[in-house]
Amino acid sequence: MEIYQTHYSKAASFFKSADHLLYVTMPVVKDVKLVATVLDNIYFSLAHGMDSILEFERYYKRLMPIANNFDLRLEVFSEKVAANYGFTKEETDFINEIKKLRDDRKNASMEFTRSGKLIICSESYRMKTISIEEIKKYLSTTKNFLLKVDKIIK
Repeated sequence: MEIYQTHYSKAASFFKSADHLLYVTMPVVKDVKLVATVLDNIYFSLAHGMDSILEFERYYKRLMPIANNFDLRLEVFSEKVAANYGFTKEETDFINEIKKLRDDRKNASMEFTRSGKLIICSESYRMKTISIEEIKKYLSTTKNFLLKVDKIIK
């Protein structure tokens, strides 16, 4: 199995985990804090999907090796690769948005749930809320992204 196929299978696995947590586990457990785990799985799914395309390009020698730095890889993906395969600016912006959300959550001084939403507070107490409906939209967008990736690498 080629490395780009390995990245895609990891992306699909993280997507399945996020989907299962959101639609099966969360209704049973009724714990909104699982939204954070779903967000992490969405991030990893998008990152591996993007890496799959980048490694696909490397495999066919259309791209030089890239450092294992997410921001650099996203920049190369959005500037050199995305347009060739029909990825829109909105999709690359979405990947960046999910990364920022994950970083905000990682660096948050406080995190709690209220009214079915996950609330993330920064050190300056700026609040960012993530609802289950937003997570469902993120998951849907991730699914569409992975379907495009799948068509490209097969």
